[in-house]
Amino acid sequence: MFAPAQDPKPPVSPDDQGFKLSVAVSQVFLSVTARSYEGGFYKGLAREDFQVFEDGVEQEILNFAHEAVPVSVVLLIDASGSTRDIQSSIRRAALSFAKSLGNEDQLSIIQFNHEPRLILEWTNDLERVQLALERIYPKERTFMYDALFVTFDDLLEGVSGKKAVILLTDGVDTGSEITDNEVLDLAVRSEALVYVASKLKEYWAGAIQTRSQFFRLGRPVPAAFSDDYILQSKRALDRLANTTGGRVLEAEAFSNLTQVYQEVADELKNQYYISYIPINRATDGRWRELEVRAKRTGVSVKTRAGYYAAGASPPETP
Repeated sequence: MFAPAQDPKPPVSPDDQGFKLSVAVSQVFLSVTARSYEGGFYKGLAREDFQVFEDGVEQEILNFAHEAVPVSVVLLIDASGSTRDIQSSIRRAALSFAKSLGNEDQLSIIQFNHEPRLILEWTNDLERVQLALERIYPKERTFMYDALFVTFDDLLEGVSGKKAVILLTDGVDTGSEITDNEVLDLAVRSEALVYVASKLKEYWAGAIQTRSQFFRLGRPVPAAFSDDYILQSKRALDRLANTTGGRVLEAEAFSNLTQVYQEVADELKNQYYISYIPINRATDGRWRELEVRAKRTGVSVKTRAGYYAAGASPPETP
C-alpha cells in the first residue's frame, strides 16, 4: 500500500459566492459538465440555471462556482509490456497535461503492470513530473483493478476537494485479485471523477489475430482474448466512468494521446462546482441517486450518478 497522501488545499472561490465549508453539516459536492447540443462547453450559466435532485427530491443549491476549482489529479498509466511501443507518446501526453494544470492543482502518477507503483506523489513541479515519467519501464501483465483499488483506497484517502483519476490502458485486466465491482464501490466513495483513455479497440483487433494463431496451433485461447471477456471489460470501464461523472475517451478517435489528455484537461477547467446540504439527513449508509438538470434549452449536463450516505448499513449497488 502507498503512504498516506498529503491533504491538498481546499477549493478557492470568488469572495462574493465563496464555498462555505462546514464541519457541522455534511455537504454534497458535485462537479457538473455542461455542454451545448452541438458539443462545446456551455459557459456563462448561473446558479439559477441548475436544479439538483437527490432521490427525485429537489435540493437547494448552497454554493456555486464556474471559475476553475483546484483539482487533485491521479494519472494512472498502463506500464504493461504491451505499451512498450507507445511509452514515448504517453510521456508527451502526460507532460502536456501537467503543463495545463494551475498553480493550485496537484498531480500524482501511478504506473501499473503486475503491480501498482507510486512514482510521483502530489506536486505541480513540472521537472519532477518529467523525471517520474522517464522512470516508467513497461513489462509484465496488466493488473488494472488492483491499481485502481490502491488509488482509491490509499492514495486518495483523506484528499479533500475536487478529485479526478485519468486511467490510460491499452487492454484488459489480466490477473487482478480485486473485482470491477469492488473498484466501482471505492470509486464512488472517493467522489473522484474517473476518465478512461482507452485503446481497447486496438487490443480487440490484436486479440482476434492472436486467437487465430492459437486455433492454428490447436491450443486453448486464454480468456483475456475472448470477445466475451473484452466486452465485459469494456462495460466495466464504461460503468466506472459514467457512474463517477467522468467518461471514456476512445484513443482511436483522436490523432494522438496528447489530444486525449487535453480533452480531459479542458473538461476539468470548464466544469461548474455545486454543493448542497441534503434534505434527507438520515445516516443509513444507503445509496442516494443524483440528477442535475439545466433549466435552459439546448444544454446537456452530467455529474456523478450518486453517493453513499454516512452510516454503517450495507450499501445498495448503484
